Amino acid sequence: MVNNNMKFFFLVILYIHFICVSSRTIFVSEYGAYPNDGIDDTKAIQSAIDAAIQSTLTTTINFGSGIYNLSSTIAINNATNLAITGQGMNQTFLVGNVPMLIFWPQFSTGLTFRGFTVDFDPLPFTGGYIVNITDNYLDLQVQAPHRTDIGRQVLGIHRFDPVEMRPAFGPNTYEIYQVPPVNVTTSVVSPGVLRIPLAFRPKFTVGEAVVAIYGPRNDVIHAHDITDLTIQSVAFRTSWYMGLVVIRGRRITISDYHIKPHDGLWLSANADCIHLSDAREYIHLSDSKCEMQGDDGLNVHSQYFVVTEILNSTTLIVSAFNWTDPLNIDDGTVLEFSYNNEPFTPYGTATVASSTFSPPTSRIFTFTSSVNVSIGDYACVGEPPALTIRNFTVERNRARGILLETRNVDVRNCVFNRTSGAAVLFQPSLYWHESITGRNVTLANNLYINNNEGIGQFRGIIAVSPDPLQPIPVINDIRIESSSFYFGNYSQGLLEGSNANNIYLTGNYLSTNTTNPLITICNSRNITASNNTVIDSQGKLNQYFEYDQRSVCQVNRSSLIDLPPSAFNSSFAPPVLFN
Repeated sequence: MVNNNMKFFFLVILYIHFICVSSRTIFVSEYGAYPNDGIDDTKAIQSAIDAAIQSTLTTTINFGSGIYNLSSTIAINNATNLAITGQGMNQTFLVGNVPMLIFWPQFSTGLTFRGFTVDFDPLPFTGGYIVNITDNYLDLQVQAPHRTDIGRQVLGIHRFDPVEMRPAFGPNTYEIYQVPPVNVTTSVVSPGVLRIPLAFRPKFTVGEAVVAIYGPRNDVIHAHDITDLTIQSVAFRTSWYMGLVVIRGRRITISDYHIKPHDGLWLSANADCIHLSDAREYIHLSDSKCEMQGDDGLNVHSQYFVVTEILNSTTLIVSAFNWTDPLNIDDGTVLEFSYNNEPFTPYGTATVASSTFSPPTSRIFTFTSSVNVSIGDYACVGEPPALTIRNFTVERNRARGILLETRNVDVRNCVFNRTSGAAVLFQPSLYWHESITGRNVTLANNLYINNNEGIGQFRGIIAVSPDPLQPIPVINDIRIESSSFYFGNYSQGLLEGSNANNIYLTGNYLSTNTTNPLITICNSRNITASNNTVIDSQGKLNQYFEYDQRSVCQVNRSSLIDLPPSAFNSSFAPPVLFN
């Protein structure tokens, strides 16, 4: 008779056997990828990943310590329970040796990236001081460690402050984006001087410091149609466009993720640090930092489509604005509809029963019930993810800290340090065809330092500003509490409240020297405040709020504004300390 201890022993053995046969580790060296040998490792890494995908086992692709060289994109298609793992951000380095996208995952479940750093050589930008400028070109004295890269197409140029080490701020915060002159690229005209062709003459003048951004536009990781994506302990030093891009990701977890430039460089990623479009269920972002990237720290949004034809009561043709990929929508997805003349005010929803492509940029959708819509109305995915952000820092970037076009958002213990634009922006946009209108947002225990002082300024460190502005409120339920705000010399105000309903400010500490009112109001309702401390050491603040004077803004469209001076005359220490 077998005793209980023996039974337990057998169960442990069976469990260990099950784990061993249901999972495995593949070392990229098994397929010929070796670090630090200067040899292209692309094919070997791709072979290792392809072998993992073909098996039914949970698999870890393991990189050793050192530098791996890549010359083309690593595709990850239809993977299940696959982990791409290095030995740590300071141990394993994947270096792209051409302008490229590093990882392209799609249609995968249970995908993890962990423990490595991505870099590029050559770099996707350069920087220096203008020594000559004409209608047709700009000559740049390149500042080391930037390089005089020849044969490059320059897509954008922005002013830089090499003392503060951030995009330029103040009254001269300009930039250009251009379609480069055809068949003309950068060249060296004298030692260390790079000639950059121009499509038109910009505002720049001799002596100014600028960053020149090269093309093509390739992200580091560009994923779509991914379920259960984990990004953990990963760093990007440079990127030819955005860092992490996920389209239609379901259940996204990002922790200990960093974009940080090399010492002495004036940029990291050319565009967004994190860009998440049409995500579902949830996004968890924690313990991460985005530094000196060329656009937003975090951008969360859906895509707008347009109704182009009504076939019957349950069937529509819906078109994307630029390409068909946003219309790759699963059956069972809920779409949200809004009128053409009120694009940010949803009036109804419908659930997709089936769909087929209708080239070149359209799709035929059949819904589970009748839909009452009109041609020209807008549609978007009506199931935005819940977004939780903890211990996230954005600093010294060219644009906004976080752009929130989603619902059920909780942002706490974060730092927004010297962002060129607003630290937090709510902006559904027809210009970018980005939705969805924000709702149910808490911004608590955050630290805001010298925000909104450069390119792309708004009227507030936190800005609610749909594009275009609407005659009625469209952004709802925002609570701003227990946070510390330190205004810079060029900060425009605390809050731009355009088309907002139900914003409440409480327990905040505001240190300002501005003459601008703290709050600007346009066509909004229910903006209230209580128990805030304002430190105005210069004595320049004359009033706490004002009504926006732009033509679309009318005072009689705003109501229930409760912002008395008593709401800002408390006296308490900063709830979040400025180290």
